[in-house]
Amino acid sequence: MKNVSVIAFYSFFRIDDLNQIEKQVQNFFQPSDIKGTILIGPEGLNGTIAVPYIEEKNTIEFLKNLGVDPQNIKVSKFDGKRVFNRFKTKIKKEIVTSDFDLSIEEIEQGQFIDPERWDDFIKQEDVEIIDTRNDYEFKVGHFQNATNPDIKTFRDFKKYIEDRKEELQNKKVAIYCTGGIRCEKAGPLMQKYGIDTYQLKGGILKYFEDTPASQWNGECFVFDYRVSVDKQLQPGSNELCFGCNMPLTPEEKKSPHYEEGFTCPYCYDQLTEKKRRSLTDKREHWKRIL
Repeated sequence: MKNVSVIAFYSFFRIDDLNQIEKQVQNFFQPSDIKGTILIGPEGLNGTIAVPYIEEKNTIEFLKNLGVDPQNIKVSKFDGKRVFNRFKTKIKKEIVTSDFDLSIEEIEQGQFIDPERWDDFIKQEDVEIIDTRNDYEFKVGHFQNATNPDIKTFRDFKKYIEDRKEELQNKKVAIYCTGGIRCEKAGPLMQKYGIDTYQLKGGILKYFEDTPASQWNGECFVFDYRVSVDKQLQPGSNELCFGCNMPLTPEEKKSPHYEEGFTCPYCYDQLTEKKRRSLTDKREHWKRIL
């Protein structure tokens, strides 16, 4: 599927009948040439999907009617290779896994900074910028002067904040993530620890869409076949290593330890003949679907 609109969306709101919402979603998209994933949970909806250009408007109206906040719907155009392999819906306990034990009411207490005001806010001397994403996402790109928590999963963010809570209680903290959803949990969690926290509304993708993104270094990692997008929301220059799924910059691909489709500087010492055969099959599979 080419010439598509990639629609990333989420909203936190109470859903009592998960199966009914899943059925509505599947019935609406059944006739469509749609790819991607939609997560459905008691706390709301979260998804990233690719639809043909001509179906973009109707898709957005359908999402709004389900309860998705229009401010949390972000669209980018894509004319290249396949973005996702197939379409699926999943019923989950959380629409973004955190184990933070937050209620909808607590999540609704978050404080936000609009993208247009973000640069001025983070330049204040008493503001610390913290990236809530995983370490490999930070590596691809981040805000200037941002702190990297160096976490492997979003679940780890809670311990990071617990370890720093006393220090952070004495300052304002600006947090950000890809599309805003992780911050909607990270912010209220930090507020429970007495930290004055402000979230980038709409995340990095909205910041790219609404501003020149002058305070951003690099590209933004995305969880689809594009791997990363640049400040114009076009496919970036990063690629995934087949051996370890680490995003690789053009500079890292120049390493003597990089072998396309097999290894990179992060996993070259783990390649066995058995794994090479498995990766050969994986490469052939990707060639077929792309």
